[in-house]
Amino acid sequence: MLTISDWGSAQERDKMIESPTWPEIESAIRALNNENLNDLYLHPEKNNTETYLCIGGGAGRYVLTGSIKNQSFPTLIDPKRSTMPSTQLVVGGQLGDYPSNWVMDLCTTLQTAKAFYDAGGFNCGVNWQTA
Repeated sequence: MLTISDWGSAQERDKMIESPTWPEIESAIRALNNENLNDLYLHPEKNNTETYLCIGGGAGRYVLTGSIKNQSFPTLIDPKRSTMPSTQLVVGGQLGDYPSNWVMDLCTTLQTAKAFYDAGGFNCGVNWQTA
């Protein structure tokens, strides 16, 4: 299941795509603009809303984080980069400061999302840091 949030009106509107194809997911990621389209959620299991990959931000700067059964919260972090300076992104309809090593480019975001999609979850060969 793919959920795309649109914050362009007073209330969030979600578009849901059941059993999305990779081209649909890639298109949704590319459409993120760090404004009204600033987050999407990829659920590997249709009826499990507690496990998902969230991709937030847009316009070339993205944060990839998520939840596994609301018990652990993986985040993609580049350990080679510094946390400073922080980067402002809009995620979930709200402006926030994110450590620079949490912010990924489009290529890394697409590669990570594709690995998640192909594997059907976080056990996809990506080095996630969990909280």
